[in-house]
This record gives sequence, C-alpha cells and structure tokens, in this order.
Amino acid sequence: MKGNKRGKETDKLLLEAIRRYPGLSQYELAEKLGWRSGHVDGSVRRLVKSKKAFLRIIERDGRRVNLVYPEEYKPSNLIEVPSDLLEVDNPTWSDKAFLYALDSSTIGVSGREVDEWREMSCFTESTPITKDNEKIVFKIPERFWRFYDLDGKHRVVSINGNNLLITVSGYIVEDKKYPS
Repeated sequence: MKGNKRGKETDKLLLEAIRRYPGLSQYELAEKLGWRSGHVDGSVRRLVKSKKAFLRIIERDGRRVNLVYPEEYKPSNLIEVPSDLLEVDNPTWSDKAFLYALDSSTIGVSGREVDEWREMSCFTESTPITKDNEKIVFKIPERFWRFYDLDGKHRVVSINGNNLLITVSGYIVEDKKYPS
C-alpha cells in the first residue's frame, strides 16, 4: 500500500509538470524535476494508462522521441506566452506580433518590427495580440502554418531577450493515447 500511495503522489507531481510544460520528453521531464528516468517512465506509463496523459511520437534527426502531453492538450494555431517572461508593459508588445520566416525551421516573433530579421526573412506578417496580466496570445497566420507544415510537425517556443523563436522540428509520427 505504501508504494501505491507514493506512486499516486509521484503521478500527481509529474502531471502538474506535464501541464506546466507540455511536449517535453521523458528525459527532459526527469531533468526538470531532478528525478531518475525510470521513475518518470513508470509514472508516465501509469498516467497514459489512466488516460491523464498521452505520448506524441515524433521523428527528429532520424530518431524517434516520445513527448508527453496532458490528455486535455489540444494543438492549436494559438501561441500563449506568460506575460512575466516578456517586457509587455512597454510599447513593444502593445497590439501586434511581427512574425518572420527566418529559415526553414525557425519563426522569429517580436512585439516590434526587427529590421535585421526582415532583411533575412523569406516573408513576414503581423498579427494582432491579446494581452492580460498573465499572458499574451496571438494566432500563427495561415501562410506560416502552411509553409512550416505545422499540422504535421512539432514546434517549440523559446524566449530570446524580449523576442520569441518558434523552432519547427520533427515530424509527428503518431499520438499514443492509450496502451495497445
């Protein structure tokens, strides 16, 4: 019984981390939590079996990688970034996001026009943002969605100064929702 209680607590903590950081690999989750990989693996298996999480299997650089998502995760063309990670009180992130197709796998996003990015981009576009005390939200324009094939690829959003980089990598092979 003691192990079962510890497993439930582990699962609860891991599910909180998965909800906070959807799309990390089991290895990345173990690093973030300071846990052993086997500890995370067992908990992920229980969470998938109990339909609280699912695995998205992607192929990146010839290798398959299992990414873990909470069951309620819905892929979307919306990008949400916590306001406290960007300087949103200044005019930079006031009403628009400026997107730049920097290369075949990177989209640069800024709250202001960036001349250097515009010069090197294949194309650019701006899109309205919504902003509150907790987050800024914007929609990835259709042209970017199609160019980067975002229906079939994995993406990661990272922060670089007061700008965002959306890195598109890895083809989605399958979503593994329930054990076979």
